[in-house]
Amino acid sequence: MERGKVNPQGGRLRLVPVEPMDDQSLDKQARQYIKAMKVKMPLEEVKERLKNEWLNETWINDMYQVSVMRNEQADEMVHSKELKGRCTWISIKRRDKKAITSWQDLQTIKNRLCGRETDAFQIFPKESRMHNTVNQYHLIVLPEEITFPFGWMFRAVVTKNLSQNKHGVVQTFNGERL
Repeated sequence: MERGKVNPQGGRLRLVPVEPMDDQSLDKQARQYIKAMKVKMPLEEVKERLKNEWLNETWINDMYQVSVMRNEQADEMVHSKELKGRCTWISIKRRDKKAITSWQDLQTIKNRLCGRETDAFQIFPKESRMHNTVNQYHLIVLPEEITFPFGWMFRAVVTKNLSQNKHGVVQTFNGERL
């Protein structure tokens, strides 16, 4: 799989190990999660989810922390039998806890970790399914051979030669004009 070559703001992403918690810490964190999020989920299920986070790939740079769940690990977010075990779930947040305002950074992170020729989407769910607990963004990445059945089917990107269109809009990336 060809990985992206451009880095998001904050520099090159690097893979970091996630240390498992001892049983007492795991129990404490699970109870805090249930209380803070007011979730109606059994304690053992929350603990199992927290344990699964240890299996995720965790990538960081100076600005972002990214968790990557591939294949079966992503199946919590995949509800299509045909796609179970084949997608990637990327969870992205800023290390300073602020909102992400750069669509280009999300695209760049997807390209770096899943390849430039993969489609990904972000869900804006029904209110009854909404999760909005922190400034964290979730992308579901399809297998490379599957194209999302919506959107343009051709590339159109503003280049340096066309950095200001006829409406006066200037395209930027990492704070610099394209």
